[in-house]
Amino acid sequence: MSSIPSRIPLFKLTVEERGVIQDIKEFVVRIKGLPHCLNGEIVDMGDDVRGLVMEFDEEAVRALVLGATSKLRMGKPVKALNQPFTVGVGPACIGRMLNAMGEPCDEHGKMEITEQVPVFRMSPSLMQRRQIDTFMPTGTKVIDMLTPLGCGQRQLLLGDRMSGKTSVALDAIVHQQGRDVVCVYCCVGKSVSGLEKTMSLLLESKALDYTVVVAAPDNAPVAEQFIVPFTASAVGDYFARQGRDVLVVFDDLTKHAWAYRQVSLLLDRPPGREAYPGDIFYLHTQLMEQAGCFDESYGGGTMTFLGLAETLQGDLTGYIPSNLVSMCDGQVVFSTAIYAEGIRPAVDAQLSLSIVGGRAQPPLLKALAGTLRADYASYFEVARLSRLSTLSPTAARTLKRGEAIRDILQQGHHVLSGLVEQAILLYALKKGMLDELSTETRQAFCSNIADFAHAGHAGILRRIEEQQELTAEIEDGIEQIIKDYFAKVKHDAESLVA
Repeated sequence: MSSIPSRIPLFKLTVEERGVIQDIKEFVVRIKGLPHCLNGEIVDMGDDVRGLVMEFDEEAVRALVLGATSKLRMGKPVKALNQPFTVGVGPACIGRMLNAMGEPCDEHGKMEITEQVPVFRMSPSLMQRRQIDTFMPTGTKVIDMLTPLGCGQRQLLLGDRMSGKTSVALDAIVHQQGRDVVCVYCCVGKSVSGLEKTMSLLLESKALDYTVVVAAPDNAPVAEQFIVPFTASAVGDYFARQGRDVLVVFDDLTKHAWAYRQVSLLLDRPPGREAYPGDIFYLHTQLMEQAGCFDESYGGGTMTFLGLAETLQGDLTGYIPSNLVSMCDGQVVFSTAIYAEGIRPAVDAQLSLSIVGGRAQPPLLKALAGTLRADYASYFEVARLSRLSTLSPTAARTLKRGEAIRDILQQGHHVLSGLVEQAILLYALKKGMLDELSTETRQAFCSNIADFAHAGHAGILRRIEEQQELTAEIEDGIEQIIKDYFAKVKHDAESLVA
């Protein structure tokens, strides 16, 4: 007897977990149901609105709204997607502006995605890291000479608003041109006009060719301002796992803390010191731990963080600044008092330091810098005393040398300085060639020596770039450049008089 084929169709069952919106409080919704969701997962609220699960209890789930809250209403169904919050990344991200969800928000249309990466993830383990040993030049003399930056380091730029922090951070991005470094600029809560100026600078300097901009300006929802630094870190991590060197600038983390404070208060979490939630330290630590110098098991790349933080009237003991200082590998402190004296960049050498950067600094700069940082700090102390009393001969020499250091470290906005120029200036300073010069002559030397060296001593400059060590040959070459420069200045002055 032949068997009768079954006519019962086989269906593929799909199980969905659904809930309903119980309460809407600005950009935080309370959802009844969804018993199996986890923190950091995405829920679908319909009409292209998603939510990020922030906390849950036995009765309800609270989620941040990622999208237009105007599309939500009480009783609207919500579907659990049971997947973590991810953003799409790929080489096509370079040169684009993305929002906190990793979606393009410029005028260049869609972009090709090659991988989905989780935004909230564990940082690489200790076994996946290696020692920081590669120098990352920033183009800012006071940083490269006094507080050098290593690839994989976390450095904090700290100071009052309008003290020059953003300019120095953008200069570091522009200076990476031709160095095979991918840069990520993260805008958190900045004004739209400020973001436009930044984009114009990156475009004009052609830095946008290797930069990804991830932005949540002040007109973006607070939920996006809270998420955007983690999105920028995820984008940078993608390129670091491809073996690339990555520089990420967070501008700025104080505004990120403001955004998280608003989120926490709407989540009914108890406020702590300065009304910030108790886990703000953990939140920033979770972010800053993503930086590092990774071994081959993690792709072999590096991810360097430049975090900006704002102080109030120079108070470095504020809750957020002191938190960030404790979790970084050094800080560059900007002083409004130094800024008022006309010194640019207005960096306080006494409070600035780099814990691991000295290990990565080129031997040439390390040998020439010597006691530069201590001498510069002593200059500010003596300069303050000179206003009150007459100086001893020793103090007068300290003051003269400090003025020479101040002049070689002076640098205008978006005027970059390379290794060769820094080496020549440090050599002239070390040999005492600048101490007795007038301020005008010294400033003219600092402004013109790089162009003069490139015009007539290209061979010496090439050897400096290649060797980056203070050999006898390089020392003689630098001294010859300086002598030729002053000989030319003297000849030009005599010709003008004649």
